[in-house]
This record gives sequence, structure tokens and C-alpha cells, in this order.
Amino acid sequence: MDVNNRSLYVLDLQPQLHREFFEGADLPPDIDVRVYRTYPRFVKGLQSKDAGSPNLLLFLPGGKLDPGKTRQLRLMKLESPIYIVTDRCEERAYLTYISMGVSGIITPPFNRGDIRGVLNGSREDGLLFPRNPELIREGQVRLDFLVPSKLSRILGVNRLVSFLSAEFGFPPEESRVNLPMVMDEALSNAIMHGNRCDENLRVHVRIYISSSRIVIQVEDQGDGFIPESVEDPRDRENIYKGSGRGVFLIKELMDSVVFRKGGRLIEMEKRNG
Repeated sequence: MDVNNRSLYVLDLQPQLHREFFEGADLPPDIDVRVYRTYPRFVKGLQSKDAGSPNLLLFLPGGKLDPGKTRQLRLMKLESPIYIVTDRCEERAYLTYISMGVSGIITPPFNRGDIRGVLNGSREDGLLFPRNPELIREGQVRLDFLVPSKLSRILGVNRLVSFLSAEFGFPPEESRVNLPMVMDEALSNAIMHGNRCDENLRVHVRIYISSSRIVIQVEDQGDGFIPESVEDPRDRENIYKGSGRGVFLIKELMDSVVFRKGGRLIEMEKRNG
């Protein structure tokens, strides 16, 4: 594990959450973890001469500090990465943390990636949105965007689909493997065969996701094709061909695949459960 800072200062105002977060965590043996049970002792530890710039991890009840403590932390102008761990985070508290310059807000369910992110003090992914069980159970997300005809842009879209499907409760096999693989095939086909890698053309991507299903549309600006003319890669004469398996793979992994607009648009659906 690449750890930028070898010390971690923990403010433990919510012991149960603290235990859940560190359960099964793989902490390097040389990490100096200091746990403070009260806010005054936490501040005193930060002001000590040997404090340096540790990574800060605050376990907060009810998702917030009282205004006086929040103001004190803000005025200290800490250069250390600050992570908030809480069971819930309302909008007002969320905006307060943004004004404090926190690196992340982490809410259950926890995973090993959470502790790695805290130890690395990484800001590469920007401010983390708190996970919200109500969003998973009741929410829906619709995205509509254009992608340049560059193969280098595919990975970013794959990561987006992987993140969304994981947040909405799709199994790891779907969110980490199958759905990114499907997006890779669909976007590759649109860029290479549809738009013929013409960077003046775009690929139109629409995504709808809920806890029960994900629907993805990928539309290119090419001439289209006849889906029925695609050869079956399982046929003996096609087995050793280096291409032609994308559409077959998409159909195998998705519950529904429909081509529209003369083959320029593919609509794919995967049901959750």
C-alpha cells in the first residue's frame, strides 16, 4: 500500500461506527494511529509539536460537529487531509464540510477501499458523496452526454457505469466486470465501426439506472449497419477471426438488446435480481 503519511489521528465520537469502519481493515504495521475520545484532547493532539500533518479521521454522531467546534477546526487552517465518517449526512452538514475543505465524507456500508483512501490522503477523486441507503432503495439517475470518438475516453465511461451500478446495489460481478465489459464493446463499436475514429463525430450515451435495472443507449453518427448480418462467432468458419464477437458478447451479458435507427443506436438493459 502506498501511504503518503505514516500517522492517522482519529476523533472517535461514535464508537460503534468506529468499530465497523476498522473491522477487517488491513493496516500497515508502521502506521501511527492515535485515537482521541474527546474533542478537546483531539485538538490538543493536533497542536502538539510532534503532530506534523497527520491524516485526520473524524467519527461524528448525527453527521455533524457543533458550530463552535466546526469554526475552531476551520480557523486552524489544517493542511492535513480530513475525512468525515458518519451514519448520515444532511445537506446542511455536507455544505459545512465543503467549506472546511474536507477530503471525503464516508458513510456505511464501508469497504477496504475506504481505509486505503484515508491512509493515502488522496484527493484524486474529489470530494466523495456520502452513500445514501434511500437513494439505493428509491432513487433513479438519468445521464445524457456526448463522448468524443477517441478510444482513450472509454475507460472513464466504464468507471462511471461501474460506480453507478455498485451504488445502486448491483452484484459485484455485474458492476465490476460485466457492465464495464459491455460498455467497452458498445463504445468501441460506435467509435471504430460507426464513427470510424473520426474525432469530429461524437458518440451519444444515455444511461438510466435504478435499484431494479439499468438501461444504456449508445448512438454513433455513422452510416449504421444491418444487425442481422452480423455473423455468429461460434460458427466454425468464424472461430479464429480476430473480431466480430462484440455484439454476441453484449447479447450474452445483457437481458435485452435492441438496435434502432438503422443500427446506429444500441439499447441494452440489465435487470438487478
